[in-house]
Amino acid sequence: MMEAFFFGPAKQQLFGSYHPPLSGHGRLLTVICPPLFSELARTHGALRKLAISIAEAGQHVLRFDFRATGDSFGDLEEVTVSDWIEDIGLAVREGCEVSGCSKVQILAVRAGALLACASVREASEIQRLVLWDPVADGGEYIEALRRAHAQSVKSDFRLGRAERREAMCDIGGWRASERMLDAFRSLDSSVYSRVPGSKLHIVNTVSENGFSPKEAAVEVLPYPCNWETTGENLINPQPVLERLFACLTKS
Repeated sequence: MMEAFFFGPAKQQLFGSYHPPLSGHGRLLTVICPPLFSELARTHGALRKLAISIAEAGQHVLRFDFRATGDSFGDLEEVTVSDWIEDIGLAVREGCEVSGCSKVQILAVRAGALLACASVREASEIQRLVLWDPVADGGEYIEALRRAHAQSVKSDFRLGRAERREAMCDIGGWRASERMLDAFRSLDSSVYSRVPGSKLHIVNTVSENGFSPKEAAVEVLPYPCNWETTGENLINPQPVLERLFACLTKS
């Protein structure tokens, strides 16, 4: 069973999907912070599958789309990084109200991990943050997406010269403001050090991610996710999902 709804400010509402525990009276809420841009659609099915499994294990789960992404309201060219950071707080509060839970853990994916750690810091209600392939540096992430998108545009012979020039301004097919991109570039690995390491559990699918927060639990589970591509191939790595499930359901 799942309940889909909108929440938040009237003109900036977020789309949420609430999965109640299949049985019992779960006391823990898991909020899932998705990745951004093309990675959002590519992981949608996997995160939905994971949410269902966690709910079947007895937890409350809330998935949501950041402002101006997915089914949430907003214009991406008007949204700021601070808006997305605020969205996480809105999702946690909404999830607590819907579920009645006072204890929360967060699963954050890729750039969603940067935003989650910038949002929660030492928030007392957050018990744990499980991060799947967290982005180490916002600027490098944006440039990697740009390079992959540029390569895709160059090889698309269906586009005319003017269309190709226009498309080259996108980030993985998305049009974001320079203000947004500048703010994103200011986010780096120092964001993770703002959260107590004892609250962090990181699951990487590559051996190097460029940072290692003190006291954080870090696992490497080699599996090719191919994040930095512009293809439409879905990311649904069963071994990784099983590991994330184990992290999120351990007592």
